[in-house]
Amino acid sequence: MKRELLLYTFACFLLMIIIHYPRILQGQDDPYKIDKYTFIDYENNKLNIYDSLNYLTLFNQFTDIGLKGKGKVNIVHIGDSHIQADYLSGAFRKKIQTFFIGSISGRGFVFPYKVAKTNNPINYKVTSTGKWESCRNVERELKCKLGLSGIAVITSDSLAKIKVNIYDKNMPGYDFDRLMVCHDMDTDCYTPTILHPIPKNITTNKSLGYTLFEFSESVKNIEMGLEKTESQQQRFALHGFNFDSNDAGITYHTIGVNGAQYESYLKCEYFIPHLTALNPSWIIVSLGTNDVYTNVFDSILFAQNVDRLIVNIKKAAPQSTILLTTPGDHRIKRAYINDFTETASKILKRKAAEHKISYWDFNQVMGGKGSVDAWQATGMGHTDFLHYTRIGYEYQGQLLFNAFLKAYDEYLEMQMSGQ
Repeated sequence: MKRELLLYTFACFLLMIIIHYPRILQGQDDPYKIDKYTFIDYENNKLNIYDSLNYLTLFNQFTDIGLKGKGKVNIVHIGDSHIQADYLSGAFRKKIQTFFIGSISGRGFVFPYKVAKTNNPINYKVTSTGKWESCRNVERELKCKLGLSGIAVITSDSLAKIKVNIYDKNMPGYDFDRLMVCHDMDTDCYTPTILHPIPKNITTNKSLGYTLFEFSESVKNIEMGLEKTESQQQRFALHGFNFDSNDAGITYHTIGVNGAQYESYLKCEYFIPHLTALNPSWIIVSLGTNDVYTNVFDSILFAQNVDRLIVNIKKAAPQSTILLTTPGDHRIKRAYINDFTETASKILKRKAAEHKISYWDFNQVMGGKGSVDAWQATGMGHTDFLHYTRIGYEYQGQLLFNAFLKAYDEYLEMQMSGQ
């Protein structure tokens, strides 16, 4: 037992060397390196943790991947338009998957936004045939059932098809040999089929709302069609794809809907089963901007919705670690600074403490009230003073990675000291 502890401590020491002295490794950049701006609060760029035991488990999983090449960490990032485009989350995904060398285990959960006639991330391509309609969790009256993705595409055309090509020239290794198709499973729904490549195994999990297709070799694209196997079948509703593999490593799933609020995901009937199916280790929630983008902000209702979503997340993944991020400073209609942003941030920090989870105070880190002007002036903020440019989102992803790295660094030091 002492020998195993000694070996583990030595392994942690080696990993500390990699973190603190990265330039001794050929081609390895300093993982903390970041452009500096006077308006950024780097000192408070950290994860504020109330669930240290959960983070201990999570960091142990990262260490097993980094040192042993064993295990799997599923990260699920839920949000609004800041996440749908996948610039912020994409930057964080790249940083964390390249920091733990050889840890890419799949592209993860994606939605074919282009079929819904909305903006699609640039790291996968989508084409479709047939007539499709869409339904979103931001609609006042829903005309369909929704899942974790918060958006669905629906067709009555049994000949309709969707093709997805997982493509990221900067991140090779997103091939997959397992595909989870999340879809409605009512008796009047068509059955999904993969036309290319031909799967070797097909498994249906009705309780979690997906069909799993397994392939004999790793692939990078699929073509999904539909089958009418029963006379009463007349429609199909797709909630998303999970491109996965049996490889050990880190999979980073992104869930985003333009305009989404905390309340939006409470409307999603299959939210809990779909989240359960992804088996998440770490869940990041980046919501709140659209909740406060109003002239009349109901702080009590907002707090209740935050409570309800956290409860649903814990029902779906009771062993997972949860991180709330606060909304960034912004102007309403390019005019006045939104004071409600600070109010919502205080509520989120209080809820993190009450639920014993964690938070990242991006609102403070970006510079606090009025800092949106500095972001816009440096080319990181969009001209709408609400969103960010691609450079700005990627910088935000780097800030989040550095906050994660600080917490992981502290964990390694504790392991070395035997605490």
